[in-house]
Amino acid sequence: MDFNSIGYFQFNNLLQSRIPLLLLVLDNVDVKPWFNSMIKMHLENITIFCDQDRVVVSVENKKVPSNFGIVVLDADGTKTPTIVRQLEQLGFTNAYYVKGGFQGLSAERES
Repeated sequence: MDFNSIGYFQFNNLLQSRIPLLLLVLDNVDVKPWFNSMIKMHLENITIFCDQDRVVVSVENKKVPSNFGIVVLDADGTKTPTIVRQLEQLGFTNAYYVKGGFQGLSAERES
């Protein structure tokens, strides 16, 4: 079992509850159309678009505490487990990736 992954249910709950976190988006994916205007505003405030090589720098530039929630999302879930491990090695204790990436979210959302 992978304890650092979340699915659509957890992802949706985090956003609907407007939990403070950083959402790091790697590929050209957009979940905003799934949500109402209030959640879209929350997403705009918490989302950082970056490429795989700049994730760590992007998080460090935000100067968030090491226990701050971080969720990493890519197109298919292939890049994000490695990124979460890198963040953990830097001391970030609350880092997660979306299992299956945007494709996984879409499939789970439709089922």
